[in-house]
Order: sequence, then C-alpha cells, then structure tokens
Amino acid sequence: MRIGTYNVLGLTGYPKDEASPAIGAPGEEKNTQHFTRVFSELSCDVLALQEGVAARTMQEIARGLKRSLATFPSPINWPGHVLSRYPIIESRVLSHLDPAQETPAFSRTFGVAFLSVADQVLAVVDVHLHPSDAALRAREAEILSARLRDITAVTENVVVLGDFNSEVDEPVHVALKTARFANAMETVGGGIRATMDTVGIRVHYIDHIYVSPRLALYLKSAHVVRDPGFRHDGPQAPGVWVNSDHLPVVAELEWPHGE
Repeated sequence: MRIGTYNVLGLTGYPKDEASPAIGAPGEEKNTQHFTRVFSELSCDVLALQEGVAARTMQEIARGLKRSLATFPSPINWPGHVLSRYPIIESRVLSHLDPAQETPAFSRTFGVAFLSVADQVLAVVDVHLHPSDAALRAREAEILSARLRDITAVTENVVVLGDFNSEVDEPVHVALKTARFANAMETVGGGIRATMDTVGIRVHYIDHIYVSPRLALYLKSAHVVRDPGFRHDGPQAPGVWVNSDHLPVVAELEWPHGE
C-alpha cells in the first residue's frame, strides 16, 4: 500500500502568477486535467490533501483517477480531501466553527475517512494545524489525542497525516509518539526531510505521515517527492513554477499482509 500526503495550495501552483497561464484557475478544465495528472504521477492508493478546493472540482479529479473521495469542509477556507482506491465506508468532519472564536481549533481541516481494505478497516486522519499560533497547535494536539481514542476504538489500523505546521518537538508530535505512532520518515525514510524548500521559500519540515503501532510493523519505505514539477532550485524567473509550495510525502507499507 502506498500512502501520501500533499498540501496542494488550492491547486493554484506556485508562484500563482507564473503558474496560472500554464494551468489555469482552480475549477477550470485545464487546471483539473493538470492536477489529475499530478496526483496520478504520485501513484498513491490513498492520498490525503490539504488546502484543497471545492468538492465539485475534487469530484472531477476523483472520477479521472477512478478513486473514491472524502471531503472535509473547513471551518474557514481550506478544505481537506482523501482520494482512495479502496471503498470509503464512512467519513467524519472533526473540525467545527465556534462562533465565539475568531480562529477555532483546526481552522484549516481535520477529518477521518474509514476505508475497507481486504476485510479490514483503515482509518485515515487528515490534519492541517495552525501555521503560526503555537498555543493553538498545542490545543489541536489535545483534540487530536482525544479523537484518536475514539478512532482506535473502531480500528487499530490508523494513519495520521497532513500539514502539521510544526517541527517534531511540538506537542502534536509528542502526543502521537506517546501513543506509539511511528513517523514514517523517521522510521524508514532516513530521517526527517524538508517538505518546503523550493526556490523562494524558507525551508520547513512540517508535512508528515504517522502510522499506528499495528501498521508500523509493515512500514517499508518513505520519501519526500522532489521530482521536477514538484520543486525547483531556481533562480526564480518568468515561467518558472511548481505544483505547490509544499512537497508530497509518500510511505509504502507491506499491508495488508500478502497484498
């Protein structure tokens, strides 16, 4: 099984002004066709997205990929999605707008899709934590931990992945490791690698895939996708653009056993 996570920057490309003439705007046919090809190149059985787009646009992409789709609306403006070659049994939106708060916890996205995989259930938890408020991220870590207790009551096969907007010493990572979840890159990918380092962007190590203790037994490999089209060394020049300001992270598992 090949699992990936990718913050797609609203399918605008990066920089938007350079990408737009080549791929068009989100929702336009040219843009939909482009990102259908991009996601196909990743060859993931399960692909979680952050900073996604309208459900109708993602439905077109899912149809082009022949994938099932779960969409998690954002309390503000950044929906998440899961594309899966496995049937989706159920999906749950776990982030909600609190009218008393200008910025609620998981204001970007937080949801879980339950997949049917070879007579087993796989829970895919798509997260996008706050980019600048460390105190809010700590609160989000508490919420994630509580929700994981509910999710692991359904199945012990759990993947938590997405844009954590934090280095691995922050509370969300500590909470996952306390629950014995394994970071795929740390475990089988040779260590944490930058997931934002294309030309013009400050380097960040913030996109991650974690797997539950049961699935950690089957981790085979992990890597950050740094192929042409996903990143560029520069210099920044007219016509130079990449698919997003983030890079995808992909993990391979020899699970379910014998597949």
